[in-house]
Amino acid sequence: MRDTFVTLFRTGRTALTAIAALLLAMACGLGGCAGGGSVSGAFAQAGSGATVAFESIDGPPPQVFDRMVGVLDSESKLRSLSIASRESSASYCVRSYLAAQVSRGRTTIAWVWDVYDRNQQRALRLSGEEPAGKAGRDPWAGADDLVLRRIAQAGLSG
Repeated sequence: MRDTFVTLFRTGRTALTAIAALLLAMACGLGGCAGGGSVSGAFAQAGSGATVAFESIDGPPPQVFDRMVGVLDSESKLRSLSIASRESSASYCVRSYLAAQVSRGRTTIAWVWDVYDRNQQRALRLSGEEPAGKAGRDPWAGADDLVLRRIAQAGLSG
């Protein structure tokens, strides 16, 4: 399953964003299809048949992107979430953004997940920051699997 998941999302960073959004949307109980372009309708129709497609994960370098895909894969399995390909007609799509920031010698990874319904209306935005340790030459070096897992879990429980 992991190989399929990784292959699905290696085609571009935008796919990883979609995975993150899927996890987030499912955790937030956005299970049903949104009708009529209504954001409130998306929340009211929550159910177990919803699918999520990750369109993008923008910001991280390729090695962090690949690890994030792996973390999202394992977190989705733990939560029995249904992830669809970008080409499918998923109930929700997710666009994710990550940025490494250095302040006072410490690295922080800031993240945003935008969740969109089938009508391409934003249904939800989640964001946060995770400390990633002391800053070195490469601020992304602090984005280890634990930091990425905390981001995935925070998004999913948001």
